[in-house]
Amino acid sequence: MTLEEFGRELQKLRQERRVSLMDISSSTRINLKFLEAIEAGRFSVLPQTYIRAFLKEYADAVSAPVEEILKKYDKARQAQSPIAASGAQLREQKDRATSTEQVPSHSFSSVIRKNAVFAGFALAALTLTAYLISTSSGDGTAQPPSEVSFDNVVKETEAATTRKSAASPSVPILNPPRDSLRLEMATRDSVWMSILIDGKRTEEYLFAPNRRKTWVAKQRFSITMGNAGGATFILNGKELGVLGKRGAVIRNAIIEDSTQNNL
Repeated sequence: MTLEEFGRELQKLRQERRVSLMDISSSTRINLKFLEAIEAGRFSVLPQTYIRAFLKEYADAVSAPVEEILKKYDKARQAQSPIAASGAQLREQKDRATSTEQVPSHSFSSVIRKNAVFAGFALAALTLTAYLISTSSGDGTAQPPSEVSFDNVVKETEAATTRKSAASPSVPILNPPRDSLRLEMATRDSVWMSILIDGKRTEEYLFAPNRRKTWVAKQRFSITMGNAGGATFILNGKELGVLGKRGAVIRNAIIEDSTQNNL
């Protein structure tokens, strides 16, 4: 089984379960383009350390046995490597044959120059091979990328978002208007959310369970989130509870003073 066949098998399984890619993206917070790449067998475009974590979440979303999916992926990945190596060897042999046929029999100096170039390439290949061997395990087989749990994916994404916000240049404002709304959030499960503050500034987050976050605004908040039941909210000290059911997706939920009781 190739990686492409493995991807098609996942797609067929998902369709039999009647689950859309958008449903999986909403429930797992995995980018839609990554899910499309998985089903196309294009694993080279994915973050390599996250592949197994993505496959675990995918399998859970379509109610498939996780270990069986991972074993099939490992077999497909191992089967792909010899095919790629054989293709590279055939191309190399063809290039060598072509280069030999093109050497003029009467030009001895040209032969020497081309042999020197070939020797240079061979030396570079030997150096690269030695480097790869030195970085592989003691039994001579390359180690697979280290596995990262999906919770760590969430934490790393959240940390990257925080660093990005911290790196953004701030513009000092004299006598800024006082913010009248204070929204507090506490997560009970992993949650993806996008929050629009006063219709001007949008922030996106991936939160792991047991995280807290506070925002302030002058007029309103507009919230879009996956797993709506995975977090509770408090506005100016008043309990709002959850904004929806666990696993559900809500879009553009408005939180403001005049509509607290309608949420």
